[in-house]
Amino acid sequence: MGEDFFGLGGAAPVILMVILFYVLLYRPQKKQQEKQQDMVSKLKRGTRVVTRGGIYGKVDMVKEATIMLEVAEGVVIEVAKSMIATAIVGSEEERKELLSGTAAKDDGDTVEETAMQDTKDKE
Repeated sequence: MGEDFFGLGGAAPVILMVILFYVLLYRPQKKQQEKQQDMVSKLKRGTRVVTRGGIYGKVDMVKEATIMLEVAEGVVIEVAKSMIATAIVGSEEERKELLSGTAAKDDGDTVEETAMQDTKDKE
């Protein structure tokens, strides 16, 4: 009778499953969430954005927990920062500037790689 896997007995498979869950699911999700929060924290007045609900607008004012978006001339709505899906910038260089912390411009491709790919697929 030899000892079970590292002397842990029946707990070894459970421990391995927890580690696997963390590595495959939790860590990538946390990194994506941090990336999203970083992008939203760098938004400035005039940056065009798309909300998770599909509303396009231009940042009019950034508050602590919300953003005022101008969706049409003279029409301003307030949305939660967490509802901003992506920022829209004019070029690859401007996209990199937004991700690195400098201001964004007002036209062009989306910041998120997946949104950029979706836009190219539709053309």
